[in-house]
Amino acid sequence: MAAPIDRAQILEALRTADTTISCYLDLESGSVISIDDTAADADTEAKRNEIMEGYGERFRYISGGQTGADDAAVQTWLDGEGL
Repeated sequence: MAAPIDRAQILEALRTADTTISCYLDLESGSVISIDDTAADADTEAKRNEIMEGYGERFRYISGGQTGADDAAVQTWLDGEGL
């Protein structure tokens, strides 16, 4: 069974304006993971690889840049992901 989804973290991810940060919802933990796309260290690469291997099944991408996002935007995103 999937963990409860942290809607506040999804809202924060939707509002992320930094284009160097990618956010993913981890369906196993219910939490959002943020990845610095400019980082090349081993830990970040390992996490990025884990996300890509589980993309769609375990991890879902959250498109940021929606600085005016609200609770309705979170629900719209969840609905769009079939969650």
